[in-house]
Amino acid sequence: MNIGEYTDRILTTYSKGSYYDEIRQAKEHFFDRVGKVAEGSDTFEIAMMAFIDWYVFERPLTGKQKTPVELFLIEHVSSLNVEEKAIFEALLKTRHSIFELLKVVNNEVCVRDLFTNQKYIVEDLLTIQGFVKGDLFEARLVFLSNKIVFGKSFIFHPKDSATFIKKKVTQIRDLMEPQKLRLLHALASMKHKTEQYPHIDIQHIYTETPIF
Repeated sequence: MNIGEYTDRILTTYSKGSYYDEIRQAKEHFFDRVGKVAEGSDTFEIAMMAFIDWYVFERPLTGKQKTPVELFLIEHVSSLNVEEKAIFEALLKTRHSIFELLKVVNNEVCVRDLFTNQKYIVEDLLTIQGFVKGDLFEARLVFLSNKIVFGKSFIFHPKDSATFIKKKVTQIRDLMEPQKLRLLHALASMKHKTEQYPHIDIQHIYTETPIF
Protein backbone atom coordinates (compact mmCIF):
# COMPACT_ATOMS: atom_id res chain seq x y z
CA MET A 1 0.00 0.00 0.00
CA ASN A 2 1.30 3.45 -0.89
CA ILE A 3 0.57 5.64 2.12
CA GLY A 4 2.07 8.53 0.18
CA GLU A 5 -1.03 8.75 -2.01
CA TYR A 6 -3.06 9.64 1.07
CA THR A 7 -0.60 12.09 2.61
CA ASP A 8 -0.30 13.76 -0.80
CA ARG A 9 -4.06 14.35 -0.81
CA ILE A 10 -3.79 16.06 2.56
CA LEU A 11 -0.81 18.13 1.48
CA THR A 12 -2.52 19.25 -1.73
CA THR A 13 -5.61 20.34 0.19
CA TYR A 14 -3.71 22.42 2.75
CA SER A 15 -1.02 23.99 0.57
CA LYS A 16 -3.03 25.87 -2.05
CA GLY A 17 -5.43 28.79 -2.11
CA SER A 18 -5.82 30.32 1.34
CA TYR A 19 -3.17 27.91 2.68
CA TYR A 20 -0.40 29.05 0.32
CA ASP A 21 1.07 31.51 2.83
CA GLU A 22 0.55 28.98 5.61
CA ILE A 23 2.81 26.35 4.05
CA ARG A 24 5.36 28.99 2.97
CA GLN A 25 5.70 30.22 6.56
CA ALA A 26 5.80 26.65 7.85
CA LYS A 27 8.62 25.82 5.45
CA GLU A 28 10.66 28.79 6.66
CA HIS A 29 10.13 27.76 10.28
CA PHE A 30 11.07 24.15 9.60
CA PHE A 31 14.29 24.94 7.80
CA ASP A 32 15.24 27.41 10.52
CA ARG A 33 15.15 24.38 12.81
CA VAL A 34 16.91 21.78 10.69
CA GLY A 35 19.20 24.11 8.76
CA LYS A 36 19.18 25.34 5.17
CA VAL A 37 19.78 22.72 2.48
CA ALA A 38 20.84 23.42 -1.11
CA GLU A 39 18.00 22.94 -3.60
CA GLY A 40 18.58 20.21 -6.16
CA SER A 41 20.75 18.08 -3.87
CA ASP A 42 19.85 14.60 -2.59
CA THR A 43 19.85 16.12 0.89
CA PHE A 44 17.24 18.67 -0.16
CA GLU A 45 14.84 15.98 -1.34
CA ILE A 46 15.21 14.13 1.98
CA ALA A 47 14.73 17.36 3.91
CA MET A 48 11.62 18.27 1.91
CA MET A 49 10.08 14.88 2.64
CA ALA A 50 10.76 15.47 6.34
CA PHE A 51 9.17 18.93 6.09
CA ILE A 52 6.05 17.54 4.43
CA ASP A 53 5.81 14.87 7.12
CA TRP A 54 6.07 17.51 9.86
CA TYR A 55 3.58 19.84 8.17
CA VAL A 56 0.95 17.16 7.60
CA PHE A 57 1.23 15.35 10.94
CA GLU A 58 2.76 17.64 13.54
CA ARG A 59 2.02 21.31 12.90
CA PRO A 60 -1.39 22.77 13.83
CA LEU A 61 -2.76 25.09 11.16
CA THR A 62 -2.97 28.74 12.15
CA GLY A 63 -6.31 29.51 13.75
CA LYS A 64 -7.50 25.90 13.46
CA GLN A 65 -5.69 24.22 16.39
CA LYS A 66 -5.62 21.05 14.31
CA THR A 67 -3.01 19.51 12.06
CA PRO A 68 -3.75 19.02 8.35
CA VAL A 69 -4.32 15.28 8.85
CA GLU A 70 -6.85 15.96 11.62
CA LEU A 71 -8.67 18.67 9.71
CA PHE A 72 -8.79 16.65 6.49
CA LEU A 73 -10.73 13.84 8.13
CA ILE A 74 -13.17 16.28 9.72
CA GLU A 75 -13.81 18.20 6.50
CA HIS A 76 -13.87 15.25 4.06
CA VAL A 77 -15.20 12.29 6.02
CA SER A 78 -18.55 12.34 4.21
CA SER A 79 -16.85 11.90 0.81
CA LEU A 80 -14.61 8.98 1.81
CA ASN A 81 -15.42 5.34 1.19
CA VAL A 82 -14.98 2.78 3.98
CA GLU A 83 -11.41 1.85 3.03
CA GLU A 84 -10.28 5.45 2.65
CA LYS A 85 -11.84 6.44 5.96
CA ALA A 86 -10.00 3.61 7.74
CA ILE A 87 -6.67 4.69 6.25
CA PHE A 88 -7.10 8.37 7.08
CA GLU A 89 -8.12 7.39 10.62
CA ALA A 90 -4.93 5.32 10.85
CA LEU A 91 -2.95 8.42 9.88
CA LEU A 92 -4.24 10.08 13.05
CA LYS A 93 -2.39 7.53 15.21
CA THR A 94 1.08 7.26 13.74
CA ARG A 95 4.36 6.85 15.63
CA HIS A 96 7.17 9.28 14.77
CA SER A 97 10.51 8.38 16.33
CA ILE A 98 14.09 7.22 15.94
CA PHE A 99 14.17 3.49 15.20
CA GLU A 100 16.90 0.89 15.24
CA LEU A 101 16.74 -1.86 12.63
CA LEU A 102 17.04 -5.21 14.39
CA LYS A 103 16.56 -7.62 11.48
CA VAL A 104 15.11 -8.08 8.02
CA VAL A 105 13.15 -11.22 7.13
CA ASN A 106 11.65 -11.53 3.65
CA ASN A 107 9.54 -8.39 3.21
CA GLU A 108 9.35 -7.51 6.90
CA VAL A 109 11.65 -5.57 9.19
CA CYS A 110 11.84 -5.68 12.96
CA VAL A 111 12.58 -2.26 14.44
CA ARG A 112 12.96 -0.91 17.97
CA ASP A 113 11.68 2.51 18.99
CA LEU A 114 14.56 4.14 20.87
CA PHE A 115 12.22 6.28 22.99
CA THR A 116 10.02 3.45 24.25
CA ASN A 117 12.08 0.30 23.51
CA GLN A 118 8.93 -1.09 21.89
CA LYS A 119 9.58 -3.47 18.99
CA TYR A 120 7.50 -3.47 15.81
CA ILE A 121 7.26 -5.72 12.77
CA VAL A 122 6.87 -3.49 9.71
CA GLU A 123 5.71 -4.85 6.38
CA ASP A 124 7.06 -2.74 3.55
CA LEU A 125 8.62 -4.56 0.61
CA LEU A 126 9.26 -1.44 -1.47
CA THR A 127 10.87 0.67 1.23
CA ILE A 128 13.22 -1.74 2.97
CA GLN A 129 15.64 -2.24 0.10
CA GLY A 130 19.11 -1.38 1.38
CA PHE A 131 18.25 -1.52 5.09
CA VAL A 132 21.10 -2.94 7.19
CA LYS A 133 20.96 -4.37 10.70
CA GLY A 134 21.89 -1.71 13.24
CA ASP A 135 20.72 1.24 11.13
CA LEU A 136 19.35 4.17 13.14
CA PHE A 137 16.78 6.25 11.30
CA GLU A 138 14.01 8.75 11.84
CA ALA A 139 10.71 7.54 10.40
CA ARG A 140 6.97 7.33 10.99
CA LEU A 141 5.00 4.12 11.50
CA VAL A 142 1.41 3.89 10.28
CA PHE A 143 -0.79 1.33 12.05
CA LEU A 144 -3.29 -0.08 9.58
CA SER A 145 -5.92 -2.62 10.56
CA ASN A 146 -3.86 -5.64 9.47
CA LYS A 147 -0.26 -4.43 9.36
CA ILE A 148 2.25 -1.70 10.12
CA VAL A 149 3.90 0.24 7.28
CA PHE A 150 6.34 3.13 7.02
CA GLY A 151 5.41 6.67 6.09
CA LYS A 152 7.24 8.48 3.27
CA SER A 153 9.97 10.29 5.18
CA PHE A 154 13.26 8.71 6.29
CA ILE A 155 16.44 10.22 7.72
CA PHE A 156 19.23 7.68 8.17
CA HIS A 157 21.97 8.58 10.63
CA PRO A 158 25.63 7.54 10.27
CA LYS A 159 26.68 4.52 12.30
CA ASP A 160 29.35 6.64 14.02
CA SER A 161 26.55 8.72 15.56
CA ALA A 162 24.72 5.77 17.18
CA THR A 163 26.22 6.09 20.68
CA PHE A 164 25.54 9.83 20.79
CA ILE A 165 21.95 9.49 19.55
CA LYS A 166 21.09 6.72 22.01
CA LYS A 167 22.52 8.79 24.87
CA LYS A 168 20.50 11.87 23.92
CA VAL A 169 17.29 9.87 23.48
CA THR A 170 17.76 8.34 26.94
CA GLN A 171 18.26 11.79 28.48
CA ILE A 172 14.92 13.15 27.24
CA ARG A 173 12.90 9.93 27.13
CA ASP A 174 10.51 11.09 29.86
CA LEU A 175 9.96 14.60 28.51
CA MET A 176 6.95 15.82 26.55
CA GLU A 177 6.51 15.34 22.79
CA PRO A 178 7.59 18.90 21.81
CA GLN A 179 11.04 18.30 23.35
CA LYS A 180 11.33 14.97 21.57
CA LEU A 181 10.41 16.58 18.26
CA ARG A 182 13.04 19.27 18.80
CA LEU A 183 15.63 16.53 19.30
CA LEU A 184 14.55 14.83 16.07
CA HIS A 185 14.91 18.14 14.22
CA ALA A 186 18.32 18.77 15.79
CA LEU A 187 19.50 15.31 14.76
CA ALA A 188 18.21 15.92 11.23
CA SER A 189 20.27 19.13 11.14
CA MET A 190 23.36 17.16 12.17
CA LYS A 191 22.72 14.57 9.48
CA HIS A 192 22.43 17.29 6.83
CA LYS A 193 25.72 18.80 8.01
CA THR A 194 27.54 15.48 7.50
CA GLU A 195 26.59 15.64 3.83
CA GLN A 196 27.24 19.36 3.40
CA TYR A 197 30.64 19.16 5.13
CA PRO A 198 32.01 15.68 4.38
CA HIS A 199 35.54 16.74 5.42
CA ILE A 200 34.42 17.25 9.04
CA ASP A 201 34.47 14.24 11.37
CA ILE A 202 30.98 12.80 11.88
CA GLN A 203 31.34 12.44 15.63
CA HIS A 204 32.46 16.06 15.88
CA ILE A 205 29.34 17.25 14.05
CA TYR A 206 27.02 15.23 16.27
CA THR A 207 28.69 16.10 19.56
CA GLU A 208 29.39 19.80 18.91
CA THR A 209 26.07 20.87 17.33
CA PRO A 210 23.72 22.45 19.93
CA ILE A 211 20.59 20.39 20.62
CA PHE A 212 18.24 23.09 21.95
